[in-house]
Amino acid sequence: MSDDSTESNEVHNTNDPFKWNYYTFYRIPVIINNIIRNDGKSPIQGREIGKVFAEYKDNLVVIDGENKKEHEYLIPKRKIDRYDEKQIFLNISDDSLKEFEF
Repeated sequence: MSDDSTESNEVHNTNDPFKWNYYTFYRIPVIINNIIRNDGKSPIQGREIGKVFAEYKDNLVVIDGENKKEHEYLIPKRKIDRYDEKQIFLNISDDSLKEFEF
């Protein structure tokens, strides 16, 4: 029998296997400063910094702007907080983002 549940509703943590081919092919958005509140209120909205374009060693290559590259980042995989099939959430702040820009 088939299971009706879909993986697209699941949120993964960094201990799960990461499907790089999927995330690079679909240019999945990368989000920072997305905070989930424990008090039942709506989450604080994060900010998209770009889309996944490649995997390089133990890093994500994230590019902001497909036609005109505004920012390029090389972000270590260990900075991934969680992910699903629509977004990747990073555990970094706006201030520390500059150290990953190249």
